[in-house]
Amino acid sequence: MSKLKLPYHREGLKNLLIEKGIEIVNTDGVQSFSLRKAAAACKVSHAAPYSHFHNKEELLNAMQLHITERFSKTLETAVTENKKPAALLKKLGIAYVSFFIDNPAYFQFLYSSSDIKVDLTLSIPDEKNYKPFILYKNSIVSLLRQTKVPKKKQNDILITIWAFIHGLTALAAMKNVHYDKNWKEKITDFMDLLEPSFLK
Repeated sequence: MSKLKLPYHREGLKNLLIEKGIEIVNTDGVQSFSLRKAAAACKVSHAAPYSHFHNKEELLNAMQLHITERFSKTLETAVTENKKPAALLKKLGIAYVSFFIDNPAYFQFLYSSSDIKVDLTLSIPDEKNYKPFILYKNSIVSLLRQTKVPKKKQNDILITIWAFIHGLTALAAMKNVHYDKNWKEKITDFMDLLEPSFLK
């Protein structure tokens, strides 16, 4: 039997299946998604995806994990590089919005088609929450504690700031929202408008 020749390196095919899979789910929905469709989009044989994934559920999980890991790394870098409270809040927001401006398909998949769960409750253990949100939450809560914000106000502030950042992201990533300026160039201006009282 002749060896199947693929136009992609083995690991490259895996990543391509993930990226094409995200596009397909965003266009056609989860229910109609299949390994066969992913293979067709990658221009490989119908059997090729099975060298990486046993079924579509495994590929869907890999797609979600792929986005989560990239998103987490982006936020972790912002946290590591910015230690001052005001700078951290601003850069965290810029990193969050910029990530999805660069990858709008990720935003649609993550918040519309995946099974991630974000719990806004401060008391929920980190291991039961979504990793990127944990990074955001812990950074903001740390700022709130440093500036001695009353504990009873911390959850409200956390949700308000996240709503601001996430809302900007949704607008920038939505295909049916028109804006006559460059979102990426304007993020800093928008984040400058977010001046929580606890940082003053």
